Amino acid sequence: MGDVKEVLEKLRGIDASKLLAVVDLFGSREILEACLRGEKRMTLEDVIRKLFDHTGRCIPQHLGITKKACDENRDFHVESSMRYYATTHERLVSSFPEGTEFLSAEEFERNAETLKAKCISHELIGNFFQRAWPILLPKHDARENYGASMQDFILPAVKDAYRRQFPERKFTNHRDGELAEKVSIISGTGHDEVVSLMAEKSVVAWYSPNPFQGFSIFAQREAMKILVQYGFSLAGGVDTGVAAVAYTGEMARDYKTPACTCSAISWRSADYSLHFNAHDDEFRFGSTDNLADANDLNSGGLVLFR
Repeated sequence: MGDVKEVLEKLRGIDASKLLAVVDLFGSREILEACLRGEKRMTLEDVIRKLFDHTGRCIPQHLGITKKACDENRDFHVESSMRYYATTHERLVSSFPEGTEFLSAEEFERNAETLKAKCISHELIGNFFQRAWPILLPKHDARENYGASMQDFILPAVKDAYRRQFPERKFTNHRDGELAEKVSIISGTGHDEVVSLMAEKSVVAWYSPNPFQGFSIFAQREAMKILVQYGFSLAGGVDTGVAAVAYTGEMARDYKTPACTCSAISWRSADYSLHFNAHDDEFRFGSTDNLADANDLNSGGLVLFR
């Protein structure tokens, strides 16, 4: 043992509560004493703070969330999809206008599986794939007028896919005629990068519809400070809409389907965003002003694109 000065320096800042925590870390005073006598040994290892739990939901405390978040209501859930790549590709091509540029079904499958293989073994983000589906974004430039792209390109495709999936139901755009020049991308969400890539080419990605179920929209945006560095983008309107075309039965099933917030975009002002909401007889697109409050049956989506 060193002199008094050395001892005091090593103990500086360690109060009684920390000393108790040290004892608790060993399990008991007896084990601590045994370690000091050299009869036992403690092994230290890094704690892996996964960003997604075993179900594919983001873990708030591991993402440094300070905004509101609550537990998800699992009575509202998205059913898993077992659809083949070729079927998903056909749904997309047939719902968008003729001539819309998509990669081939073979390229879609190859690129999606390559991206999955790259990321699924990652100890922090691998669980993302528990809720994620492959999606193929069309080549489309939404940079100049995002709202017009939603109005004239994305939402008609959603309506077409929904009406073919559920002929007896209706799709309602509650913001019809109110989108052009009124939608903007929230900075720091990564969504601007996805939109820029779409302007250049058809983009292969993986989309999870409800990894943030129970998070407020502000909390979802806050989480992106960490998630963007792993290749994620918070979903906006164009990617959520494409996913709703590809997986209509899953995302618009019935009232028990979580609402899909387009959390990476705002509508008219910073106080409003947009969302898709399924009902037993209708699929709706509209605005939401519930940005700060946590709702256990709502979620924004996450897009893994690189």
